[in-house]
Amino acid sequence: MLIDTHAHLYWDSYKDDLDEVIQRSIDAGVTSIINVGVDVQKSELAAKQVKEKLSKIPNFKSYSTIGIHPHESLKYNSDVSIHRDIEKLEKLYKQSLPSSNDERQTQPDQIIAVGECGLDYFFDPEFVPPTLPPEQIKDSQRKLFKAQIDLAKKLNLPLIVHCRDDRSKNPNNSGAWDEVLKMVGTHPAILHCYSGLSHTTNYMLQTTNLIVSFAATITYPKNEYLRDEYLRAAAKILPLEKIVLETDCPFLPPQSRRGQRNEPSAVLEIAQLIADLKEISLKEVSTQTTANVKKIFNIKVI
Repeated sequence: MLIDTHAHLYWDSYKDDLDEVIQRSIDAGVTSIINVGVDVQKSELAAKQVKEKLSKIPNFKSYSTIGIHPHESLKYNSDVSIHRDIEKLEKLYKQSLPSSNDERQTQPDQIIAVGECGLDYFFDPEFVPPTLPPEQIKDSQRKLFKAQIDLAKKLNLPLIVHCRDDRSKNPNNSGAWDEVLKMVGTHPAILHCYSGLSHTTNYMLQTTNLIVSFAATITYPKNEYLRDEYLRAAAKILPLEKIVLETDCPFLPPQSRRGQRNEPSAVLEIAQLIADLKEISLKEVSTQTTANVKKIFNIKVI
């Protein structure tokens, strides 16, 4: 039993064959997914898809999240506008809570985290106008991220954190990662699509609240963005108790499917590579990463 802790199954690329995608996931042993929101509208779509579609599939378990991606930060022109959308996310979460007065009332029923949120200092011109001062972009992202950290604390939910540095000129740049770790502090969080350098990984070893999520970037060839060097080293160093798995589908397909749409079934390939790197069995990876997901999200059933 494997879990995809970060998928976007509401994306348009799945609208024609979602049933087949889910069946391939189940066939690969990936029987649970977390459908991650990236803005208010897509958080609503993720929750609706889980409730109306994914939750009705036999032998398959799904949850969703509420969050606003850092690429959305420039759409907010004031703290008031941020607060307005944070209130919408909170309302969506409260609407998802179970109505019965049983033990599940104290546990998330469907929406189990705040995120995808964080800092992205790789200023892709598709999302960030090149004329804007970098510090203005960073400040807008910090404000949006801080508001979601506060929401996670208020709702007692873990964070799913997006973090990316621009290492095109300096391969040792870790500015975004350093800020993220400071802002998250001691709050429980999954560091999505992990890309931390060695000193960040060493910091992780000292924490009890942070979990690393490996995506298929770990399968990419050596020297491509230096990923092989530090990602595979991190997978070897970090104890299995601090690792979960994800696809970030439809993005970031594994090396065996480069150029294609990614799917939750790819978690199997990631899990097998982790097992090979650690020289342990696939079953050990599956068992422990599942336990890690249950613990950080405070859910009993996968």
